[in-house]
Amino acid sequence: MTCRISAKACGIAHKYIESDSLLTEQELKRLKEHKYSAVDNSWLDELCMKRWWEFVITLCPMWIAPNLITLIGLVINLITVLVLSSFSYSATEPAPAWAYLQAALGLFFYQTLDAIDGKQARRTGSSSPLGELFDHGCDSMTQVFVTLNICYAMSLGTVSNGVLTVSVISVVLFYCAHWSTYCTGQLRFSKFDVTEAQVSVIIVLLTTALFGNGVWETQIAFGYPLKYFVVASSFMASVYQTYEYMHVIFSGGVGKNGSTIAGTSVIFPLFPLLMVIVPFVMIYTKTTSSVFDDHITLFSLCFGAVGAKATNRLVIAHMSKSELRLWDWIYIGPLALMLNQYYDFVFDEYQLLWVATIYCYASLFVYCTVVCRQFCDFLNIYIFVLGPRKSKSN
Repeated sequence: MTCRISAKACGIAHKYIESDSLLTEQELKRLKEHKYSAVDNSWLDELCMKRWWEFVITLCPMWIAPNLITLIGLVINLITVLVLSSFSYSATEPAPAWAYLQAALGLFFYQTLDAIDGKQARRTGSSSPLGELFDHGCDSMTQVFVTLNICYAMSLGTVSNGVLTVSVISVVLFYCAHWSTYCTGQLRFSKFDVTEAQVSVIIVLLTTALFGNGVWETQIAFGYPLKYFVVASSFMASVYQTYEYMHVIFSGGVGKNGSTIAGTSVIFPLFPLLMVIVPFVMIYTKTTSSVFDDHITLFSLCFGAVGAKATNRLVIAHMSKSELRLWDWIYIGPLALMLNQYYDFVFDEYQLLWVATIYCYASLFVYCTVVCRQFCDFLNIYIFVLGPRKSKSN
């Protein structure tokens, strides 16, 4: 009986992976043929950051794999958000100064490691499309950690819909950057882009470390505190950046008749983005309790996992010149929360949020793991170790 149950569970798991994570032979071939293309106009990179990165790369041992550098950066950011969330779980409580300082240092270290992984790949002769795929995958997961640290620093949990608004802006901007890449085949950085945004976050964290959360409650004008103006300025800058992305998306398609590099409609990637944002906005606004405000960290992490997987699918579609899938099994998480509200809260919302978050991260982890293993097998390389794989006979 136990063997039958185990066999059935294995069969279900295999069908899940097959329908959700496995790439086709054609997709793998196109991934292998992919060439990284980017245009970097960041003024801060040219002003000083490139010099810093060129110095740091000389300190890296030649045996360290580029993807290992990327992973270390992801782990550092995860640790910083876990530390800050232990003090400010609902983004309303103040944390010790050192907690904000470690978050600022963690983001700076992540930024540095994220910038030198490609340099390490070229330095060790280990450049491959897997590096780009792994780098963007880690970036998609990191964005929710950085966003949460901003919310903790400015206590945005005290602002109605504050954490949700900033989280949605973060996911939309990151997704749109790769949406435009899917249309043009080229990742484009503007004068104020990732580096400048990260430095701005570091400044916010350092300011909070020095002066405390109360500094963001300082009344500036019209009776509104400073943090309202910071969020409003960020929102306007994000709207402008999104407009720039939309202009590129609708006018820069390199496929037939202005389509994407896969020859598909430039509008289609909008639907996975809506599948990420709309359910969580509805869940948050339709609840009759304060459970999501009280557990905004958990809610944001769940949202971030779904957004990360949608972005990863878009990255793979771009790199493999393939059609983007609409359905993803990770959507079961937010749909369960929606159905629970629709049927008058059959399950406790807090407990169901935990289940949904664990499920979403499991789905994201399985997807990333399976894709990376397929690609490593196809390229005959290791993901965290330099050099080709040894043959089985050896």
